[in-house]
Amino acid sequence: MKNYILIVSLLCWSLIATAQKYNPDINYDKTSNSVTLSDSSGTISIRLKCDKGCEIDNLTIQNNRVVSNGNSVFTGFKQGGEIFTSAKSSQIPRVSIAKNIVTINRIRYGKSSFEIEESWIFTILKNTIGWQIKRNYLNDGTMDQSYLPAWTFDSMKTWDGAILNNGGVAWCRFLEKENFTYGAHTSGMTLWNRNTNSCFRITSKNAKYSYPAASFTHLKNGALGVVQTWSDNEIETKYGFRRFIENGSDVFAPVSVKKSAVIITCSLQPLKYDEAYDRGTLSGINKASVNEILNTIARYSVVDQNFYGSNGWRTGFAVLQEQWLALFGLAIDDPEYVRGFSQTLEYEKEHAILPDGRILPRWHHDDGDAMPGTFTKDGYYECQWGYMLDSQPAYAIDVAEQFDMNGDITWLRKFKPACEKVLDFMIRRDSDGNGLFEVIQNTRKEQKGTDWLDVVWASYEVSTINALMYKALDRWSELENLLGDPKMSQQYKSLAIKLKRTFNKNISDGGFWNPDKQWFVHWREKDGSVYGNNLVSVVNLMAIGYGLCDDPTRKEAILSKMEELTRKENLFIWPACYFPYEDGVGLLNVNYPYPNYENGDLFLGWAELGTRCYSEKNPEIAVKYIKNVISKYEQDGLAHQRYLRNSQTGAGDDILANNAMAIVGLYRNIYGIRPQYNRLCLQPHITAELSGTEVKYNLRNNYYLIKLKTDQTTVSTGNFSVSCSKPFAINPEKNEVAVFFGNGPSETFKANSSHTCKIELMEKNDSMFSWRSSSGNRKVEYALQGLNPTKSYTVLINRNILKKSKPDAKGVISFASQGDKNEIVVKAE
Repeated sequence: MKNYILIVSLLCWSLIATAQKYNPDINYDKTSNSVTLSDSSGTISIRLKCDKGCEIDNLTIQNNRVVSNGNSVFTGFKQGGEIFTSAKSSQIPRVSIAKNIVTINRIRYGKSSFEIEESWIFTILKNTIGWQIKRNYLNDGTMDQSYLPAWTFDSMKTWDGAILNNGGVAWCRFLEKENFTYGAHTSGMTLWNRNTNSCFRITSKNAKYSYPAASFTHLKNGALGVVQTWSDNEIETKYGFRRFIENGSDVFAPVSVKKSAVIITCSLQPLKYDEAYDRGTLSGINKASVNEILNTIARYSVVDQNFYGSNGWRTGFAVLQEQWLALFGLAIDDPEYVRGFSQTLEYEKEHAILPDGRILPRWHHDDGDAMPGTFTKDGYYECQWGYMLDSQPAYAIDVAEQFDMNGDITWLRKFKPACEKVLDFMIRRDSDGNGLFEVIQNTRKEQKGTDWLDVVWASYEVSTINALMYKALDRWSELENLLGDPKMSQQYKSLAIKLKRTFNKNISDGGFWNPDKQWFVHWREKDGSVYGNNLVSVVNLMAIGYGLCDDPTRKEAILSKMEELTRKENLFIWPACYFPYEDGVGLLNVNYPYPNYENGDLFLGWAELGTRCYSEKNPEIAVKYIKNVISKYEQDGLAHQRYLRNSQTGAGDDILANNAMAIVGLYRNIYGIRPQYNRLCLQPHITAELSGTEVKYNLRNNYYLIKLKTDQTTVSTGNFSVSCSKPFAINPEKNEVAVFFGNGPSETFKANSSHTCKIELMEKNDSMFSWRSSSGNRKVEYALQGLNPTKSYTVLINRNILKKSKPDAKGVISFASQGDKNEIVVKAE
């Protein structure tokens, strides 16, 4: 008998030892009915408490405990004031372990009229843990809230926030009081803590239910509550269109379900923050602050899916008057943000454009800002301050520049009729045929706004509106050609030329240029009088930045005067205007006395345009203001509407996400990163201080390392590295790269190699172009593009003639080179 017991005991120990050896990351305590599991790297650890129900009562990420001390992760629902959760099951759950899988069955909770039964399955993988929740609704019913699942993190400081896979962010800074809650339609998130360098990525999927949502609440005990939920119907908001509430967690309306089964699959992945959001080496710039600006205040521009603006979810505005919205994605550099804004523009196309082509300029969670009778069932409206006609060209510009980001011509083609209708709404508003488009009101006396400076009574012919129209017409002239409509392209081009000609005329001749003051004025009224003759930054930066003012003398006069005055006041950024508006041309007690609000305060939304204007000739000035904005972020998070002129301190309740536009300027105008639909253009203006910068960049799932020096730019992707001292562009595809000399849309040549190949672009003119190639003695195949089929060309490698020929009918000549170092020259005969 003793021998039998000994044999059985040895057998049991052998089985346990084998199980422990096979499952070193799973520990089951049968006495307490709890399981501890972690991924093989040990960067995530979960303890499942299964004695009275089932919940995660301990969660560690990157060696940081994030759920503990009575907080937990669970599933459940709220109904009629009662909360039922998996932590209190009506039957004891059963735990089973097989290899790397832990299964918990028999989780049951609710009441007889509405009950849920669940199974949880955890799968341990190398760097993640999979969590599958199989939920059975045993009855039809309605839940006030569904927890699928609910996470209770220890503190509001456990995470800085959550980057959402709809492109936005739940920033804990803006959930500063108990019961403050933000909700959005998103299926996944990456929670992060900059100080601990940790991230926790939760990605959820559902095969049956396609409508996810998540909410983030500052709980009474100072904890952070995150609730995820799914439905087979769109989950509506409970209080109008509000995504942010201050007195509870019920952002979303109740969800009804039928007796059915649903499976939610979650991927739980620990990450290091500096690796997950690595932007490279940003010499001379605080990279950590740049990263935080783009992950916080910039992403705050997303109210929710379909509602991108540059205000944010606290006040719940999405403003369609802003032509810079696509540029957010250029700097944020997140495919989910790009996808989300593409989707937003489609949604606006269907819901914000009226039959006559008028595009309603704003969306809000209620009608408090709306002109009476204009608030639609979808939340779009005319602004109470007047007809904001900048929404017309701004929408067309945003579509054009979003196409630069997504490169999807099928997507663009869907916008052709809509953008033509939107632009035509303005084109019809040139009653005197002088090339300038007119707004609704004829005079300041009507006390109505019409552009981004919405409580300045700009009237009749407004320079900002016309600058935007020029930009829109110029961009859509290019796009119409690309879409195969040369007639419309030429019409837009002609209108743009005519507009530009009149815009630049002296004010005495019907234009906006004041030769005495050496700047452009804000508007002309129908009687010929001019207003906004006070060096309005927005007006003059638009004129230069959008290409209307290309006279070097005028550009220098404006920019040198602005810099002189900005330095004189020691301002950290450009003000709305440098001198007072005339009396009675703006909202009293808001814009007056000067300097106040749009009559002199500092708005950061125009910082990208400012850096665009200065970077060409004086990039040091642009970098100075970018660094000033970064310094402000480090002081106050840029969590303001504007900055007061006299004190330069933050003010205003409406926190503006466009405070991040200086960083957009850093990426676009200093690093020179200019995505185009068929290439990545590089046109940097690097200062000595920033030389040595190496930017990691992702465009359309191509990953680039961009090395920036004052005398050369090098971009590497896949097998290829391309360098040049002048602007150039590339477009990689598998083992091939298209190379563009300059910033034009036409390829110069394509190179194909399955091995590492370095290309240095040397020179290009009307009759020749040359480059150096280093491929480690491997073969590289070239296809010269866009050549004149009627001419003959000579290809030389290391001064030896390789071939002489005419291109084919498509303008292509192909050849191959082999050798470690080659200098290739192509000459036209």
